[in-house]
Amino acid sequence: MPYGDLLSSNHRLHHMAEHRLKKRLRQEAALTARARRLPRLEWAAVYYVLHPRLSTRKRDPRNWAPTAKAYVDGLVDVGLLPDDNSAHLLGPYPKMGPPVMTGSTRISRVIAKTTAQSS
Repeated sequence: MPYGDLLSSNHRLHHMAEHRLKKRLRQEAALTARARRLPRLEWAAVYYVLHPRLSTRKRDPRNWAPTAKAYVDGLVDVGLLPDDNSAHLLGPYPKMGPPVMTGSTRISRVIAKTTAQSS
């Protein structure tokens, strides 16, 4: 995903600042999906991989779930998925990735096309 501010469940933002950030994250996800010409899927599993800044602190990738939710909403906005409900989506599931050596925390996402739905 493009480099920029991310939304964490630990952030305490004014509701309008949070809304603007969610809107930007949705737009970035939609633009990235369009630019990569990703095919429309009826069913997928989505993983997001957190790449934190290099630190000795422990990180919980689930804290970035609000960013992952905004990214998934952007995928629905662009038509990659019909909806983000359980009929079309598994996840998003958090994973830890290698730390970044420069800049801020980053997130990459992985979309896995699946053929079977969960019950």
